[in-house]
Amino acid sequence: MYFTDGKKDRLRNQARGCLLALLTSLTPAVFAACAELPPSSISVVRLESQPTRNFDYSYKTLRNLSEDHTRRDIEVLGLTRGLAVARFEVKGTVARTPDERQECASFSLRLEYGFSPLTIYVSREFPPGSCAHDEIYRHELRHVDTYREHARKIEAEITEALKRRFERANPWRNSAGESSTKLQNEIDERWIPYITRLLNKVNIEHRAIDSAEEYARVAASCNGEIRQRITGKR
Repeated sequence: MYFTDGKKDRLRNQARGCLLALLTSLTPAVFAACAELPPSSISVVRLESQPTRNFDYSYKTLRNLSEDHTRRDIEVLGLTRGLAVARFEVKGTVARTPDERQECASFSLRLEYGFSPLTIYVSREFPPGSCAHDEIYRHELRHVDTYREHARKIEAEITEALKRRFERANPWRNSAGESSTKLQNEIDERWIPYITRLLNKVNIEHRAIDSAEEYARVAASCNGEIRQRITGKR
């Protein structure tokens, strides 16, 4: 079982809180001084979080935490939750014309993206050390691997798209005071939603793992221990 929290407003807030526009005011004799600004750059960092473990909840509580909580044909014995994260840090230098009406800017952007934190849940009805616990836990590790592999697969696409947009030798030119605002708006309105969409495609892969056949296999494992425990508690 899996869970992805990829709400746009949460990611917007993360991006907005991490946008550090460090503007250095320059006073060039002519606007040609903009040519002295460093080139704009972008770096992409994929998050590699170690999963934490929580074995405190009952399988009934885990059902309410899962995206499949409306299904009554399954019992949620374990759950893996991954929080989709996309946050930018930006540093910038701005040079303005002597009349303070126009500016050019150079930005250094850093994107951190992936799934963090990752949490594995196994219902408390199956304590650590039991065959059932180990079987459920092994299933949840497949979801952990899926989160990580999906983030790895989309790294090249994200990096290429951001480099096309932000790696440039020529400075950005705007009216005075607009460069940082325009960049922030573009990050919020274009790049955070774009990265969120790519991250959320992992749900397709999770559903393939949580097939009816896999649920049946796990329930029948350990000489029927899991099925017997659940049936006896209904």
